[in-house]
Amino acid sequence: MASKYTLTAYCPFGLGEIEVDIVYTYTPGRPARGPSYASGGEPADPPEVEFVSATLPKDKLSDHHQLMLNEWAEEWLADEGFDDAVDNAEEA
Repeated sequence: MASKYTLTAYCPFGLGEIEVDIVYTYTPGRPARGPSYASGGEPADPPEVEFVSATLPKDKLSDHHQLMLNEWAEEWLADEGFDDAVDNAEEA
C-alpha cells in the first residue's frame, strides 16, 4: 500500500538553488523469496517512488513555471533523489 511523504529538495536556479517541497508516494519493496516445494522462488521487488506534486514553500508560480518545476522534480525524484526519498519514507 502506497503512502504519501514530503521531501525538501534544492533545484538549481541561476547561480544558486531554490527550496522545493516534493510530495510523493512510496511503496516498500519486497525481498527475494527462496525456492520452496511449491515454487522456484521469486525475485525481489524494489521500492517504488511516484511523484505527486512540487511546490515552493514561500512562493506561488505561474502555470508555465509550475509545469517546469514539476518536470524537474519528477526527474530528480526518479534519479538522484530516489535514495533520499526512500530513506525519508523509511525513517518516517
